[in-house]
Order: sequence, then C-alpha cells, then structure tokens
Amino acid sequence: MNATLANSIKQSTPRVLLSLAPWFTLSILLLPLGAGIWFTVLPAWTYMPAIGFEQFSWDAWNSLIAHPSTAPAIGLSLLSGWLATLGALLSTLIIIGYSYGGRWWRLLERFLAPMLAVPHAAIAIALLFVLAPSGWLIRLISPELSGWEYPPSLGITQDRWGLSLAFALWLKEVPYLLFVSMALLNPLKMNQSLLVGQSLGYSRIQIWRFIIVPQLLPRLRLPLFAVLAFSISVVDIAQIIGPSRPGTFAVLVWQWFNDSDLNQRLLGAAGALSLLVLVLFSLAFAYLLERFTIKMLMRQAMASCPKLQGSGHWGRLHGGLMLLFFSLSAVVLILWSFAHRWRFPDIFPQSWSLRFWSRAFEYSFEPLLYSLSLALCSAFVGLILSLVCLENEVRLKRSSPSWSANRLMWIMYLPLFVPQIAFLFGVQTQLLAWRLDGRFIGVFLVHLIFVLPYVFLTLAESYRNFDQRYMDAAISLCHKPRRAYFQVKLQLLFKPLCLAFATGFAVSIAQYLPTQFAGAGRITTLTTEAVALASGGDRRVTAVVVILQCALPLFIYALAILLPKYRFRHRLAMQG
Repeated sequence: MNATLANSIKQSTPRVLLSLAPWFTLSILLLPLGAGIWFTVLPAWTYMPAIGFEQFSWDAWNSLIAHPSTAPAIGLSLLSGWLATLGALLSTLIIIGYSYGGRWWRLLERFLAPMLAVPHAAIAIALLFVLAPSGWLIRLISPELSGWEYPPSLGITQDRWGLSLAFALWLKEVPYLLFVSMALLNPLKMNQSLLVGQSLGYSRIQIWRFIIVPQLLPRLRLPLFAVLAFSISVVDIAQIIGPSRPGTFAVLVWQWFNDSDLNQRLLGAAGALSLLVLVLFSLAFAYLLERFTIKMLMRQAMASCPKLQGSGHWGRLHGGLMLLFFSLSAVVLILWSFAHRWRFPDIFPQSWSLRFWSRAFEYSFEPLLYSLSLALCSAFVGLILSLVCLENEVRLKRSSPSWSANRLMWIMYLPLFVPQIAFLFGVQTQLLAWRLDGRFIGVFLVHLIFVLPYVFLTLAESYRNFDQRYMDAAISLCHKPRRAYFQVKLQLLFKPLCLAFATGFAVSIAQYLPTQFAGAGRITTLTTEAVALASGGDRRVTAVVVILQCALPLFIYALAILLPKYRFRHRLAMQG
C-alpha cells in the first residue's frame, strides 16, 4: 500500500511541477511590470513620502507640460522610432521578396547570427566611428576630394532630426526582422506559392506583394510592435548617436531620474508614464496601419493591375548596405583598438600599439566578469523555464486539442512592449525595499525579465513543431517518460536549444538600463562601460571594450552553431 502511494506521488510530481511552472514564469514577467508601473505612478502624482511629498497633486504633470524640451523631445522620439521601424520593415520585405531562395539569400543566412549577436550599443559606437565628421568615411575622401585638413563641422551624427539614430536602429533591427521572418516563411509555403503564381502568369513581385505580404504582416505583428516600442523608448543608442539639446524623450526622462535634485524624480516618473502612453498609442496606430495596408493590397490584387516587374538589385542593395556598414564598423573598431597615433585625415593609423589590449584586463576585468556571469545565469534559467512552460503547453494541447497558445505569446511579448524606463524606476524602488539593489541577484532578476521572452520565442516554434511520435515510440520502448524526454526529445532539439541559449546570452549582454537601475552603480558590465566611454572617453579604450562586448555573444553563437555539428558529426540529418 505504501509502495503504491509512493509510486503515485512520484508520477504525479512532474505533472504538478509542469502545471505550476507557467504561473511561476508569468509571475517573473508580470509582477515586476505591475509593481514597477505602480511605483512609478505614485511619484508621478507627487506622492513620495520618502522625500517629503505626502499628498497627491498635479505638480509633476504641470512641470512636464511646461518644460521647454518636452515637446521637441517627443517629436524626435516619434520621428526616429517610426523611421527606424518602417525602414526596417520595408528593407526586410524587399530583401525577402527579391532575394528569397537565391545565392544572396543564402549569404545573408550565414551572416545573420553574427549580426544578431552584436549589441545595440556596440552598433551605435561603431557607426559613430564610421560616420562622425572625424570618422573613416570622411577620412576616405580627405583631403584629396573634399579639401578638409581638419574634421568638418557637419551634423552627420547626433543630428537634430535624429536621422543618424534612426539609421543605427534600422541597421540593428533589419537582421532581427529577417531572423523572425525566416521562421514564419515555412508555414506560408513560399516555394509552392511562387510556383503556382508563376504558372498562372504572375510575376514574382506580384506574388510576393499580393499573396505573401498580406499573410506575413499579421504574423510579424508582435515582433514589429517590439521593434517600434524599443525604437521610441531606447536610451543607450540615443545617448551615443542620437541628438542632444534636446535629446529624445527617453533620454530626457533618464536625465531627470539621474538628477541630483530628488524633486526631479517626480518629473521623471511623470515623463516615464507619458512615454508609456506614447508607445501604446503608437502600437495602436501601427495596428490600424497594418490592417489598412492589408486591405489596400487585397483591393489591388482583386483589381486588374498590370504585370509588375522587379529586379533583384533592390534586394541586393538593401542587404549589401547592411553588410557593408557591419563590415566597416568591425574594421574601424579593430583599427582603433590597435592604433597608437591616428590623426585626421589619415586613413590608417601612423603608428600601432598593443598597449590598450595589454591593459584591457585591468579596466575591463570586473565588467567582463559581471557580464559573463549575468548572461550565463539569466540565459540558463530562461532556457529551463521556457522548456518547462513549452512542455506544459504540449501536454495541454494533447489533452485539449482546441487549446491555443496565442494569449501566452502576447504575455511573453509584454515586457518588450512596455518601455524599460517606464517601470524600471518602480522595480528599483522595490529592490531597495528588499535590499537587493546593487547586488548580483537583483541585477540577475531584472535581466531575466528581458531574457526570458527572447529565449521562449526563439525556442517556441521548434518545440511546438516537434513530432510527438518520436516520444511515443521512445516511451513504448523504455517505459520511462523522463528518460525518453532527456535522451530523445532534447537530443533532437539540441540545435534550437543552443540557439535559444545564445539568444538569451546576447540579450543579457546588451542590457543597459536594467543594469543601471538595479546595479546602483556598484555592478558594471561591458555595455555600461562602453556607453560611458562613448560619451567622451579615449576611442582606443572604447574600441577595446566594444570588441570585448561583441566577442562574448559572438563566441556563444559560434558554439551554438558548431556544437550540434560536432555532437552529431556521425548523424548528418541531426546537424540541422
């Protein structure tokens, strides 16, 4: 009797854990969001007893409206954010439409992982080295073609319209949208659609424009929302390459939060909530724009429009421009890291030195150690939680075939829709109450809020498409579900697991605001150091730190690609 009861408890324990894991995971995402926004709402209405404000009032909102930089900053945020998002979407559609299935498409697939691994701040710093008035592009034409013996006073970067910021965001978001689109194109059966459409006399552009795009846009909705929310509310890239005086609204709010006058925190809280409302209205408008675009394309498809012809040069132009600037950025960073003396307008350094690399261990050891530890821990925990949630989803799907995971997708994307600065101040307040501010565990928990959604979304498609008949066959042979899960299912999903881990690792490395808020200045990472150096540090030291910042996720991505090939070197079909 006791043995039967013990066996029953042993078998039911995994099911109980699977049922509880999604609630635990959602609490990691939703509780910080809710608490963070709530503790931002209170000071926005001038209620902050810790600094003597014990009554609700509209003073912070009145100050926000009256501030001379508020309106221009909001305009800059909207302009740069929408330009970057629409430009990235248009480039993605053009690259796929003109290049899908060809040699250029296969070339992009190879370089996509390295481009995804590069943090946003690293892209902005590298572009600053390339596009600045003293950057490499100006050096290439000086003084022979331009006549400039000294750096010209041109507003190429940090321009007042935020165009350089929009370009930096475009350059980083196109690889992300391409990566997401590659996973979404398989269910659309692109090859079959192209063959059927061409047999009916339609050109490739007509098939793409009137058949594929109306199906792809709704599937890209959540990633596009995440890109738009990030582009409007980004802080680190805007500090590096964005406009100043006034800066973007997110940078302005960040400055208020960092002001030595504690009263400015109230103004910052009101600004953070305003930024949240601004992003929500932008997402609503983006949804309406998507519906209008699909209806317009469908009307054109039903009308008798002339046959459209297109050239693959457009796809190669957009993809080539992206690869060109990534390559130039990498070359310039390497040159600066080894430069000893490099005066304008020389194209290459006059003298070289290893001094800054030899001293890199001194000034980057602690940030490197923190970056590596935070990224490994958050990516590993995020992967474990994603696995448990997805397995529970599979179990629910088998017991109830009508069950849908669409709501879960929206919840997972929620931390990516909400501007970081809109709730991180509240999270910092809670960490202070728990005495976790400036500690590793506090920064790790905040990183996990952003790492978990990316790990889950990277792994979800492969996990849901796994053929469960392999598991059924394995269980029938060994009679142990747990053994079948680890020795069959996880082995077959080894490559997606590695890529999901690498994605989470790269996301953690790139976190700037979460580290600043939760770290309280006592925990520094390579990203926080790079952003600080970019605002006025030695370019050679900055280049070394940025290269180290990029090297960590690139190394993990390389392992994620090579490990499955080595592990299954004798099983060609399992190498992916």
